[in-house]
Amino acid sequence: MKRRTVLHVIAAGVVAEPSALPQHHQSTATPVQTDGKLRFFTSAQDALFDRLTEMIIPADDHSPGAHEAKVSRFIDNIVGHSSTEIRRGWTAGLELVDAEARRRFGSSFLQCALPQQDQILEAMAAAEPEPKMPLEHFFARLKLMTLDGYYTSATGIHRELQYKGNAVLAEFPGCRHPEHK
Repeated sequence: MKRRTVLHVIAAGVVAEPSALPQHHQSTATPVQTDGKLRFFTSAQDALFDRLTEMIIPADDHSPGAHEAKVSRFIDNIVGHSSTEIRRGWTAGLELVDAEARRRFGSSFLQCALPQQDQILEAMAAAEPEPKMPLEHFFARLKLMTLDGYYTSATGIHRELQYKGNAVLAEFPGCRHPEHK
């Protein structure tokens, strides 16, 4: 892609209609709560988000997961600054997760055994490229929000991606691919 095309794409994103990003229709300049207080969700809903997001980005040998990055609190912060319609959608999504757990296993999601939770998440993600059911749509939104929260956190940026910040280069060697010379 040519540099000019990239700049056009970036500019188009900057001036996009607010409806293009409905979860960001109000100011999101307020940082994630660090005082431990939730903005919108209950502690039970936060626990469910924490478990779901950790299942999407689990801790491994390389880096911590969504739990340590406090992705559930990121979601709470974003949704807490969103419209009533967006809030209802997220709350309804959590209710769908618990309803699916009760339908399959007779318990809420958090009361299910880990293999049962895995089965539910796999079912939610099965139609990820083209979700059709409300639970599948919720998973798609949840996964995107999880990725946003994780990779904009200090945990995701520094520990996962190992970003060191801008560095001064004495020289710039340029692209070394033969097709770009």
